[in-house]
Amino acid sequence: MNIELICSGSELLTGKLNTHAGFIGSKLNEIGLSLSLITTVADRKNEFKSVLQEAVKRSSVIIVTGGLGPTFDDITVETVSEILNIKTYKDESVAKAIVQYFEKRGINCPAANNERQAQILEGAKVLENRFGTAPGQMLHFNYSSDENKKVRKTIFLLPGPPREMHPMFEENILPFMRSYQVKMKKTLILHICGMAESLVDEKIKPTIEYLSNDEDIEFAILAHNFLIDVKVSVSGENELTIDDTLKNINNEFINVLGDNIYGYNEETLEGVVQKMLIETKRTVSVAESCTGGMVSSKLTNTPGSSMCFKESVVTYSNEAKMQLLNVKQETLEQFGAVSEQTANEMLNGIISLSKSEYAISITGIAGPGGGSAEKPVGLVYIGVSFNGNNEVNKFQFLGTRQDIRERATNVALDSIRRLILKTRNKKITK
Repeated sequence: MNIELICSGSELLTGKLNTHAGFIGSKLNEIGLSLSLITTVADRKNEFKSVLQEAVKRSSVIIVTGGLGPTFDDITVETVSEILNIKTYKDESVAKAIVQYFEKRGINCPAANNERQAQILEGAKVLENRFGTAPGQMLHFNYSSDENKKVRKTIFLLPGPPREMHPMFEENILPFMRSYQVKMKKTLILHICGMAESLVDEKIKPTIEYLSNDEDIEFAILAHNFLIDVKVSVSGENELTIDDTLKNINNEFINVLGDNIYGYNEETLEGVVQKMLIETKRTVSVAESCTGGMVSSKLTNTPGSSMCFKESVVTYSNEAKMQLLNVKQETLEQFGAVSEQTANEMLNGIISLSKSEYAISITGIAGPGGGSAEKPVGLVYIGVSFNGNNEVNKFQFLGTRQDIRERATNVALDSIRRLILKTRNKKITK
């Protein structure tokens, strides 16, 4: 069975990031299915019509995203109507729902726009849009092949905005697609920090090579800003066998990667740090310079952060470092703002302010300017502390300004995670 995705939207060809393929592909992959073809096409009738005609010929299921809105370039419904020779009608309940959507928000919307979005293909099932106005549609139709055989096919029309498309896909298309599921498939994602991608690859390679002849087991590795994901997918007909296989592979990876594995699946690095702090009933505070609050932002992203996150300061200037964190002027003059000594005094300052058990400090040169031969762009000092015992490490990050800031943030979070692992059972001494 071929499942084809058509992403409609001229903006997707002129720089806007298309996330639909990744989302839909991953969701189908979770149930053992996959996309056979992905096409991005502009909002031009002839081009869209040509792409759709070919899709109808070769694929059993066609998923179309975009082109369902109220404007002149929203041509999906009318084009599908022409190709399949199926009429449309105005669905009064859909039109009414659109009017109510705008009235609740105090927006005056032209009636013609509502009517355009309420045009439904005859025989299609309307898919509710809980986060927008344009409804989705699911249509089963018969296609006559070259051998004059009638083949039953399905086309889905989904809105373009991800916040509208994602829930519609999960609530309507995934249940339908599960009926085509031949094998059960489960995936385990290991999250790793503190090792280079090449080293991770070297460590897990023996396990991958040993299982390389098993077509039901797939491996993938992805690195981004010092965080590495190793993805393991296992297919089969017996769930217990799949679970045992995943468990055994995970145990092999734990043996070679150890504490560099910080979490699994949907877990985040900051979420893991927060969980560890809450479990130990301890708090953390942060003093940041070059990251400008990124560490603090991540630590407060997760609900429950008020139980473990106490305080943070962003001391970008030397004056702020002296006034808020009591960094000595002579330290800044002798060693500079980007130095082990300054990072250490920033730790002492935030501990003095917050009285937290754990603390983080970061100071560095994010670039693109400001570097020198002695202190190049990407030089960052990261300090962590427990119970007044400080540890400061030097790092040299590469990449853009944003890359350096994100990588420093991830390493800082991983540094405090490792410190919590080492000290979680230690008593606090006053």
